[in-house]
Amino acid sequence: MIDRIWILLTFFSSSWWRWPRLGLGVALLLIAPFSWAAPEIKVEGGDEALRENVRNFLSIGEEPCDTALWRLRARMRELGRQVQSAARALGYYHLESDRQLSRDDECWALTITLHPGEPVRITEMDLQIKGEGGSDGTFQKIIDKPDLNEGDVLNHGRYESLKSRFNVLASAHGYFDGQFERARVVVDKDEYSAHVELIYNTGPRYHFGGINLKHDILKESFIRRYLTFESGDPYDTEPLLELKSRLNAANYFRSVRVTPQLQSLEGERVPVDIELEGRKRHAYSAGVGYATDTGARLLLGYENRYVNRSGHWFNADLEVSEVGTNVEASYNIPMSRPAHETLRFYSGYQSEETDDTRSDVSTLGTSYTRSTEGSDWLQTYSLNYEQEYYEVGGEPEQRSDLLIPAFSLSRTRSDGSNYPTSGWSFLGRVSGSPSSLGSDTSFVQLYGRIKGIYGIGPGRLLLRLEGGITEVGEVGDLPVSQRFFAGGDASVRGYDYKSLGPTEIDDQTGEPVVVGGRNLITQSIEYDYRFKSNWAVAAFFDQGNAFDHSDVNMMRSAGIGLRWISPIGPVRVDVARALDGEEGWKLHLSMGPDL
Repeated sequence: MIDRIWILLTFFSSSWWRWPRLGLGVALLLIAPFSWAAPEIKVEGGDEALRENVRNFLSIGEEPCDTALWRLRARMRELGRQVQSAARALGYYHLESDRQLSRDDECWALTITLHPGEPVRITEMDLQIKGEGGSDGTFQKIIDKPDLNEGDVLNHGRYESLKSRFNVLASAHGYFDGQFERARVVVDKDEYSAHVELIYNTGPRYHFGGINLKHDILKESFIRRYLTFESGDPYDTEPLLELKSRLNAANYFRSVRVTPQLQSLEGERVPVDIELEGRKRHAYSAGVGYATDTGARLLLGYENRYVNRSGHWFNADLEVSEVGTNVEASYNIPMSRPAHETLRFYSGYQSEETDDTRSDVSTLGTSYTRSTEGSDWLQTYSLNYEQEYYEVGGEPEQRSDLLIPAFSLSRTRSDGSNYPTSGWSFLGRVSGSPSSLGSDTSFVQLYGRIKGIYGIGPGRLLLRLEGGITEVGEVGDLPVSQRFFAGGDASVRGYDYKSLGPTEIDDQTGEPVVVGGRNLITQSIEYDYRFKSNWAVAAFFDQGNAFDHSDVNMMRSAGIGLRWISPIGPVRVDVARALDGEEGWKLHLSMGPDL
């Protein structure tokens, strides 16, 4: 009412004296009460699916409130046919209905009462596959699970969906001439029974024809090593999708188009065009960040995406933070299966200084990484030469030279979002350094980490377990980089970065110094709840420690956190309280994917 008065006053101020008659008409229109009446159609009886289907079939609901009574009665004559059609679509061939039309001064109303009776059920299913597709098993999944079975109530929508599955599957697997020899539903209303008959002739299966590559940056022989099919293979859309995925992941191409030429068939062969547009050869990156483990940090990167036409690439990264510096450069060579095999040669330098230790490591090494066809397990074999200068507490600087062969196995599975509601990741590594190859120390080390995310109730449960075991004569013979420490953003929150582990008394200060241990175990349980599209709250409990023998002293913490779900993954702000020792409360800032 206030809105109408405001409109009326506005109109008076601008138009009343110029057009008095028009102004009076508009004023009367605005002051008159508005009518929001609409036709009311009630459908009663039967189940909700039947009532909803009847509503969807009715056309009388399009008539406005002021429709003349004679027209409504005329529409009622077609209403019976519409109700019957809606009912038969769901198998009710004996439905009867009562219809009552009424109206008052404002609008009309309609009540339909349904009396469904017994539905028609499928008593016989006849599904057959003829032609070349009858012997290759492609259509067996429809035969085994047609989603329409003997004893079911006849549902014509599900019948049409079943028919569509035949055509979709035939098109996806190259049976382009496939068609139904017979597709019908025979209903015996008196017996309340239906016979479904679907006989599909696939015709011949088409094959891949010529593979035409359009590109300008790499050797054609190299690109063809990505192919998931060859000319003459049976046509299938899955290899096409897999090829596009591989090429998109290769980091060479800005755009990838894999197009089967279905309009230019060569007999029973399908030519395929592959169009590739290269990315810029050189790429540079820069960024800044902050985490409580590392403090402020600067990141710089360079990448040469294709050093040569054989697909070799080079990259270098530099990270400088308050606790240290990390720089690495690598030369990468794709192998015979470039989507699954890579050989790397790399060199790097890493320095880190905490309250109790300092470590400077120079690395020169090579690695071979592979994943098996049809599996997401990633296997990495590596051989590193590491020269390390390190200090522990107030002890003099020491030097270590190690030749370390290693093997790691990893896999990550999730729903693919930046805030997964289910998934898991695993990393396992075995490494060692035999003195027989010139290393200063002999040791063998096992390390593993597993994470899991499970949707429970309105939120997520996040679990983490990390552990390590080292077989070595004396822990003091291990350089700092090969020892285990706990505490920090990704370990036991509530404690400083690498502040947990076996300790020794510093001879100069008389204070305990964390020197690291040969073994490690940490555990975490967290529950978070997403209360807005990009925000979540969390509560967690962590525990763990590094240790030398079986008598581990588990250090515990608990806390709450806030999550901002950014495009690259959650940004975490955690406040944790140490439940053991004298650490008290700690603020933790971190970011990165959950798995």
